[in-house]
Amino acid sequence: MNRDSIFTGILTGIAIPFVFYAILLIFNDFIHDVDLIKLPRGERFQFSEKLLMTIAICANIIPFQFFRKRYMDAAMRGVMFPTLAYVAYWIYKHYDQLGF
Repeated sequence: MNRDSIFTGILTGIAIPFVFYAILLIFNDFIHDVDLIKLPRGERFQFSEKLLMTIAICANIIPFQFFRKRYMDAAMRGVMFPTLAYVAYWIYKHYDQLGF
């Protein structure tokens, strides 16, 4: 991670949301299976897929700030490319729910 290159940023920007999304899915399944949060009509609580995807995309702020503090400008730019691709996919997938 000492290399300031766009490739390093792209790889990091691709990997971090996948890891966070997997962790969030495990946490969501745990809440659902343990019935940690009870709803009034006996339904089981689950976070929406849209929320989990949003949090996973926002997780790219962590490596972005890491690279910013170390003045790794090329890696910061590299993180932005997959982040914008993930945001475009999110809009494509949930466009009908956005109310445009």
